[in-house]
Amino acid sequence: MKLKRSEIITAIALFFIFLISFPVEAGDKGKLYVVGMGPAGPDLTPPRALEIVKKADVYLTSPGLPDRFDRFSDYIDPDKVAFDPWEPLRETRQLKNDDYEAWEAHTEKHRKKVHDFLLEKINEGKTVVMMDGGDPCIYGPSLHQLLKGFDEDLFEVIPGMGAFNAASAALKKSFTPEDVRFVMLTSPRSLFGENWEKDDEILKDLAKYETTMVWYMSLRSIDRVAERMAKYYPPDFPIAIVYYAGYPDKEKVLRSQLDRIVEDVQQMDEEWLGLFIAGQVAK
Repeated sequence: MKLKRSEIITAIALFFIFLISFPVEAGDKGKLYVVGMGPAGPDLTPPRALEIVKKADVYLTSPGLPDRFDRFSDYIDPDKVAFDPWEPLRETRQLKNDDYEAWEAHTEKHRKKVHDFLLEKINEGKTVVMMDGGDPCIYGPSLHQLLKGFDEDLFEVIPGMGAFNAASAALKKSFTPEDVRFVMLTSPRSLFGENWEKDDEILKDLAKYETTMVWYMSLRSIDRVAERMAKYYPPDFPIAIVYYAGYPDKEKVLRSQLDRIVEDVQQMDEEWLGLFIAGQVAK
């Protein structure tokens, strides 16, 4: 009995639906996910990220992340943590300033170790999750250090809520009102170099425009940041520091201005987890 053309087409369509309806089984490659865990717990972590973390075979993360927030206990199995991939980089920060070539060689050696580990697990069909605390794409160490040169087809980035997003919510103001020309995300290292060897002429140019400036990793050098800004901005230029952005029980907003920001920051207990925001949004 001959089948009608429409019946043949239907049969072929059903066959392909059958094929794609079943997950790929053992023997297939695994995958690496670079996941932003958000600032303070699962309520500010993307739901998709939580699902991937929960089903992962291997974690690369700092030992403190699974333990830091009890609310993550439903998602993170500490026994699956392989190692802390950033520890060797933290240990050699000073070496970067003293002997850049030696630091670069050390970093490359460690990067190869991480890449070899990831490729081994991926080829075994494992799901590996590299967990960053906030958004891996904004001053996260994974992409620009650990995964430099790694095959982009083997990993996916799932951004989390970064300090920038949480801080803007804490200030309850738009960072992009009509009179602001642009928002600048930077850090003292990015703007002035590792050893502050770069000039500050860029601040002179920025001062011509209404700008929202967001400075990461600046609290420990707040005096030098303020000193350079004071050359081009008025004493009453608005500054805000959002401490522990996104932490419901710790978040605090300090509103100040350029001529007293150093003194105000010195009165605070926290020396690291604070985002420096300059511009009219800080009023």
